[in-house]
Parts: sequence; C-alpha cells; structure tokens
Amino acid sequence: MKLRTLFLSCLLALPLAAQARIAEETETASIAQRADAEARKITDAEAFIDEIDDTIAMARDGTYGRLKKGSLAQAESARNKIARLLEGHENAMELQPEERIELYNAQETIVAMVRNDDKGRMVCKKEIRLGSRMPTTECLTVAQREEKARSARAGTNDTMRTVCIPGEGNPCVR
Repeated sequence: MKLRTLFLSCLLALPLAAQARIAEETETASIAQRADAEARKITDAEAFIDEIDDTIAMARDGTYGRLKKGSLAQAESARNKIARLLEGHENAMELQPEERIELYNAQETIVAMVRNDDKGRMVCKKEIRLGSRMPTTECLTVAQREEKARSARAGTNDTMRTVCIPGEGNPCVR
C-alpha cells in the first residue's frame, strides 16, 4: 500500500516538475533573447566602443544635464567591461550567451547614466531558487529589486513581531 501511494505521488509530481522546468527555461530564453537582440545590433565592435566613448565625453561636457555623483565612474567601468568582452571579437554575437548578458547589463548601466534614471536600469542576475539546483536568470530594474528587498524585510519584520510565547504572562494576540 505504501509503495503504491509513493508511486502515485511520484506520478503526480512529475508533471509539476516538468512544468516548473519549462517555465524556468522560458524565462531564461526570454532574457537570452533580449541580450541577443541587443548583441545583434553591435556589428562592428570597435565602432560601438568609439560610440560609447563619445557618449561618455558628452556626459562629461554636460550634454545630458547634471549627472548624479558617481555616474561617470559607473559608466567608465561599464565601458571597460564592454571593451574587455568585445576584445578580439568583430561583433557581439561571437560572445558566449553568458557574456552577452554581461554586455547587456553594462549597456543598461550606460543607458541609465545618460537618461539619468538609475532606478529604471535593468539588471540581470543568475540565481538558484530555493528547492532547485538549476540557476535561473532574473532581470529586474533597480527599483524592482529594491522593492523586492523592502518587501522581504517587511515580511520578516511582521513575522518576528507576531511570534508569541504563551504562558509567560502575555496572551497571544495578533
């Protein structure tokens, strides 16, 4: 009887696991597609880096208005990362998929500096979700990441406040 129950449980769990795996693959594919779409636009690596240099020079000259403190340093760092990634490559599609995602993140850093909108900058990170060994790539804006962290902190604080130890003279009231 126990073996039969175990067998039926496994049969029921397989479709759920497959569905979760397909969802993870779809999410990773869409992120890779976004990074690939940006990478396809870069057909001449040297010209692209020259364009970035021009953009940073214009930012220094004040073309994009007043920049936040440290924005130029971030842009320079992103520019150096892009140059390192594209070094020895004619175009961005020659890069490995992971490198194209790094390239995408660096581009987003520069775009956010130009737009003076760091909260709207998209950041992609590989994360291993609880209960899975398969890493997934999650792309969120800086504002979304901050909201997610704030929400997690608030949830933890709420849970800690509602803990009750009965019998110590204080009733369990929520």
